[in-house]
Amino acid sequence: MNFAKFFELAKAKGIEESQLSFSKSNALSISLFRHEIENFSVNDSQSVIAAGVINGKFGSCRTEKLDKDTFPFLIDNILLAARLNEKEEVADIFPGSQKYHKKNVYNPKLAAVPANEKLALIQDIEKAIYAADKRVCDVEVGYSERESESGFYNSFGLKLKQKSNYFYIMAEVVMREGEATKTNYDMFLDSDLEAFDKDAFVKRVVEGAAKKFGADSIASKKYPTVIDRDVMADLIDYFLSSAIADEVQRHSSMLEGKLEQKIASSKLTIEEKPLTKNVFFSYFDGEGVATQNKVIVKNGVLKQYFYNRETAKKDNVESTGNGSWGGGKIGTSYGNIFVKPGKVSFDELIADIEDGVYITEVMGLGTGMNSTSGDFSCQAEGFRIVNGKVAEPLTLITLSGNLLKMLKDLKGFDSNAKMTLGSISIANARIKSMNIGGK
Repeated sequence: MNFAKFFELAKAKGIEESQLSFSKSNALSISLFRHEIENFSVNDSQSVIAAGVINGKFGSCRTEKLDKDTFPFLIDNILLAARLNEKEEVADIFPGSQKYHKKNVYNPKLAAVPANEKLALIQDIEKAIYAADKRVCDVEVGYSERESESGFYNSFGLKLKQKSNYFYIMAEVVMREGEATKTNYDMFLDSDLEAFDKDAFVKRVVEGAAKKFGADSIASKKYPTVIDRDVMADLIDYFLSSAIADEVQRHSSMLEGKLEQKIASSKLTIEEKPLTKNVFFSYFDGEGVATQNKVIVKNGVLKQYFYNRETAKKDNVESTGNGSWGGGKIGTSYGNIFVKPGKVSFDELIADIEDGVYITEVMGLGTGMNSTSGDFSCQAEGFRIVNGKVAEPLTLITLSGNLLKMLKDLKGFDSNAKMTLGSISIANARIKSMNIGGK
């Protein structure tokens, strides 16, 4: 589209400053269940979000319909939204940052692999899982790929563009032994298909389910607890949502008033690194502000909130480059989170635990977490740890506690970090003790 035409029309309508955010994505999704193709879909989407300032008032509009009437439609609705805007503060459009750190993270080799080869890959995975253990009774395997392109333009002449792609392969297996049924799920994320090790993936999925047979509950009490990295990623995500300045300013954050205070163990360091060259790289945010790598928590001390331009003005600070569009208005988001791992192996992490619990799955965390207080309680599964070794599997247990207290009781991480689909890189964590409910 000729975006320059939009700015000409906007200026003619009296819009003093304006901007456009453009996004386009292509997605491939394939899934197999019981040897049949359950889903094979290709989806394309695109959208434009336009915003402008007239008489000091901000207005915005979003559309997915791109044709000759798009620009007049956007401009008319910017004018309408600005007239209805009751905010007292004077608005403006961000002209641009002094420096942007561009990188090329798009992998053309991934896009060049035909879809039928990607289908053949997950068919091979499915066959291998069925062949790995005679107790396997159901298998679901999926391949998802996403290619996205975004651009940001404004009336000051700023022009920003970036493009990326990635894939992930998932598998869920159901195994039956007598009357007992166990399941396990695993996922692999990358932008390079050559990095995928099919045999190792199949082994993890099948062995993960097989280890769960013979599970029982455990006596209710406090146990030294090790939390699997996938579960820990979800808990850290809840913690970081409280570091969003919007939540702090609405007095709904457990981290309000805690900047430069020690809120966790010295073993916890969390960084947001959007400029890391991986599948989650991004060098500008939804307002055209250059992103920056930054420390959120350093050795247990809270160092930073996440700001967009509006929330930054309220606190008289600079935007941290975390502005994002959602629901037709600018909000705040984060990504490419790195939780500093430890230097020990998993076996070394648990070596001195005589009687503990290793939590590998939680259910109902979304409803079981109080985002303001940090209190949580949810069903869980995992394994006992006996004399420094992972022992029998556990089921019908609950994990409960307070998120901030848990982080204060953090004793460390192992070195086996993994990047999740939620863009959090994290390792397995050891907590001094947690409440485990059981028998």
